[in-house]
Amino acid sequence: MSLLDVSNISLAWPTKTLFADLSFTVDERDRIGILGINGSGKSTLLSVLAGTETVDQGVIRRRSNLSVASLSQRPQLGEATVGEAVGSDWRAKAAIDRLGITEIANRSIASLSGGQQKRAALAEVLQNSDADLLLLDEPTNHLDIDGIEYLEQVISGFAGGIVFVSHDRHLIDRVATKTIELSTDGSFIVEGGYQSHLLAKAEREAKSERDEATRRVLERKELAWLQRGARARRRKPKSRLAIAQRTLTAPTQQQDRQASLALNDFGHHRLGRQVIDLENVSAEIGGKKLFDSVNLLLSPTERLGVVGPNGAGKSTLLDVMAGRRAPTAGRVNRGSTAQIGYFDQGGQTLDQDATVEEIVAGPGSRLDHRQSSLLQRFWFEPATHRAEVRTLSGGEQRRLQFMSVLALQPNILLLDEPTNDLDLDTLRALEEWLDTFKGALVVVTHDRALLERTVEHVVSLGEEGLHHLGAGDAVWEQARSASRPSGRRSKSKPKERNASGRSLSTLFHLLNEVEAEIEKLTTDRDRYRKFLTEDSLPHGELQEVSLTLAMTLESLQSVEDRWLAISEEIEERT
Repeated sequence: MSLLDVSNISLAWPTKTLFADLSFTVDERDRIGILGINGSGKSTLLSVLAGTETVDQGVIRRRSNLSVASLSQRPQLGEATVGEAVGSDWRAKAAIDRLGITEIANRSIASLSGGQQKRAALAEVLQNSDADLLLLDEPTNHLDIDGIEYLEQVISGFAGGIVFVSHDRHLIDRVATKTIELSTDGSFIVEGGYQSHLLAKAEREAKSERDEATRRVLERKELAWLQRGARARRRKPKSRLAIAQRTLTAPTQQQDRQASLALNDFGHHRLGRQVIDLENVSAEIGGKKLFDSVNLLLSPTERLGVVGPNGAGKSTLLDVMAGRRAPTAGRVNRGSTAQIGYFDQGGQTLDQDATVEEIVAGPGSRLDHRQSSLLQRFWFEPATHRAEVRTLSGGEQRRLQFMSVLALQPNILLLDEPTNDLDLDTLRALEEWLDTFKGALVVVTHDRALLERTVEHVVSLGEEGLHHLGAGDAVWEQARSASRPSGRRSKSKPKERNASGRSLSTLFHLLNEVEAEIEKLTTDRDRYRKFLTEDSLPHGELQEVSLTLAMTLESLQSVEDRWLAISEEIEERT
């Protein structure tokens, strides 16, 4: 059944067209991935579908009574606590548990970091049982391995339609039934996931090259004819002259970005044998110990990946390495030649009130020719050079931040979730450049493609300390179990569950039965609550309904606990 019908919509800003004559439908069970470079209009398109942004022309027809739940790139949930914003039923509890925000459930949204707010907003959207359509903008940002796995499960099992923007190539390939790419050459819709998108794009580019080659052959022929002399030209039809003029003046095909990302424009200082050594390092924040007795010795050619659950202290570990935070115990030794470039997750190095020009040239200074050229080769058009940082998209801010890090010419790179908000073009350029970076690299990430392509060894940081996982494709599966903290497990008796001997098929059958029971008890609860609001209810019946409601709530709590216990047993078996 169709949820949305998008017909020939167009939207342009004063300096660029985002999309024109775009048409597609969103049906139930559709999983549509939106692709495109930063600033191409992906988030704007989601806002258009949500009805919070209007188009210049075209029509969007929505199914009657369509319920839409949206996750924006920078969500605003007000002043409520996480628990109040997300909810308290079994779906909400599951979302809070699997997205790793149980410990902050009683804190106000306003007191949380940007990453915590994003996870709370995602939990609120994913537990919405009334939604027919989910619109998700970069849902994997700030998620750990367990959270990404849960997100995939919800997306796969959701009965309605989903339109999502993501840089996670594995997610796109696993769940997308269709992709839409937004570019300056138009909008391209392809059936299938990321591999299908890449194949279709390669075929388009090959055809474009063939067309360009044909145009150039015609150009050379017409140019040779024109050069034969005036007498020969007078005997040619005027139409031939018109064709020649058009081919000689025709522009080449417009590209979204005219050159590759200028990562190689930066050098780096020589790095000696000693890089960064951690000796029995411990760290705690607010009285909570994050990790203890960590020993790590980086080599000059280190390629280290760090994974672990949210809250395990991965960012704090990088802060300690960079010298931003002193360890609670232990020693950190840095080599005399160490020049650290820290690409932090929160963009702390960027002043949101400064302009792009001030970030690059310095406060009160103007860009020189070299700096202006460098900005353009980092894909910043001249119109953005005097824009405030806060007006840039998330991806543009991250690209500017990375440029400012590389300007320090570091020989040690500490990257904290570097793929957040970056588009696929930038990610591919970053991965290719990291292959040639002649220095030490430590990267905190849960991006499977980045792990597989850029690091040689992976460690997991969690409640049990620092564990070495190895390298290769199997690291992701190892990290899944290594990163799952005990805080996300049910408080039911784990030994009884692990020793139950029940098969996976039995567990899934039991889970379905429990979910049906939850639905029935939820319906009963709502019916009894409605009875209590009726003024005409006699006093005797009022007491009876109140008692029945209390018993129903108690049963519902017990069944929800059973659901969490069975879900945990399934997770431990898979």
